[in-house]
Amino acid sequence: MIMNNVFDIKRFGRYLAYDLNNARNTFGVSALTIGLLPLIVLLFNTLFGLVFTGSVPEVAFPVKVAILVFSFIIVAISGPVKLYGHITERRSGSDWLMIPASSFEKFLSMAIMLCIVLPVVVLGLFSVCDILLDWIVPIYGDSVVRQLGGGLSQFLTNGNDLGLLYFTKGGTIASTWMSWCTSVLPFALGAIIFKRGKAAKTILCLIGFNMLLSLIAAVVFKSFDFSGFESFLENLTSEKAAFWANFLINTLFLVVVGGLLTGLYFRVRTIKH
Repeated sequence: MIMNNVFDIKRFGRYLAYDLNNARNTFGVSALTIGLLPLIVLLFNTLFGLVFTGSVPEVAFPVKVAILVFSFIIVAISGPVKLYGHITERRSGSDWLMIPASSFEKFLSMAIMLCIVLPVVVLGLFSVCDILLDWIVPIYGDSVVRQLGGGLSQFLTNGNDLGLLYFTKGGTIASTWMSWCTSVLPFALGAIIFKRGKAAKTILCLIGFNMLLSLIAAVVFKSFDFSGFESFLENLTSEKAAFWANFLINTLFLVVVGGLLTGLYFRVRTIKH
């Protein structure tokens, strides 16, 4: 009975379906617009080329990469606010609290939507538009998604041993996904904590937190005894270096993502209107 109060698969399925439908209504147009950014860039490139040079140049590869990065920055900042920012509003938040689902189920659905569904949908729309333009419109040039994917695949197949670090496909994909989680979850937390200026206040909090961490790191670094660390470096082999590098990176990701998810859960659990 207690387990059913925390998690019920049928109830969670119904709530996840509600969350997906709500995401389509609130962020569907924005996701489609972001997915069509390659086409929008191509149109502006054509327009400016005709106006200033009388010819249409091929869209530069760095521009395509910048647009792809810009797309995910925008999604990470605006996505959580559009999807869950209404929870802090009295009327919408009260309606959300009345939905028959446990706090854990609402949190789990929120994590799935932000960490899995949102990046997959946006990347899928962007990739479809990018690849279709590569096939149909010669002046667009090569697909940035295929170029980056091909370069990454070649790197992982032929040149992924950098001495101290060794990259695997699974590890690279996991690191990329965890990087996305560390980007989107702070804005998700800010979206359900702050009532106004959610994204701006979250950015200010991140700046302040990074400054605090830098100050703490400087104090620790100043008081750290490097005599033992020097002997550790002298006996460090490539295998040990790879182990410690992977261990520190994985630990950092787990601590940051785990902490953000924990904060998200307790915020969902304690929301009241």
